[in-house]
Amino acid sequence: MIQEIIILNNKGVPIFFHNFRGNSITERNYQVIASYFDQICRFTKYGFNESLNTLKMNKSVFYFYTEPNSHLHLIFKCDSKVDNKKQKRKIIDTIAMEVFEKFLTKYKKELVDFNGNFSQFKTFSSEIDDIVKAKNVLKSYELSPDLI
Repeated sequence: MIQEIIILNNKGVPIFFHNFRGNSITERNYQVIASYFDQICRFTKYGFNESLNTLKMNKSVFYFYTEPNSHLHLIFKCDSKVDNKKQKRKIIDTIAMEVFEKFLTKYKKELVDFNGNFSQFKTFSSEIDDIVKAKNVLKSYELSPDLI
């Protein structure tokens, strides 16, 4: 279900990326992709006074979340083939709340004093794995041997 997770700070800078498939090509490009999504979100907000919640493509669906206090942005890339879309969205909403809570708690000081060093957030991948595995939403993927 979930393929990738990206967190942007309140300025739209991508500070965290987690790829459940271990595809290094995607990891090298995530900053460009994340910046593009930030621009789309700003366009919908300022151009139409609305928020972008979902972007559906042929093979993927992107879910967008903004934490109301910190204004961190969370983007989930998921596969578009799902049996029960309502159930999928509920699970992803729950995961988003947990990710925000844990990330903001763990990196509160680093986010206030952010100096452009996003490598300090890389250790959050283990928490992401724990959160997502607890929801059992990766069962249909063949994970990269590097991730097992």
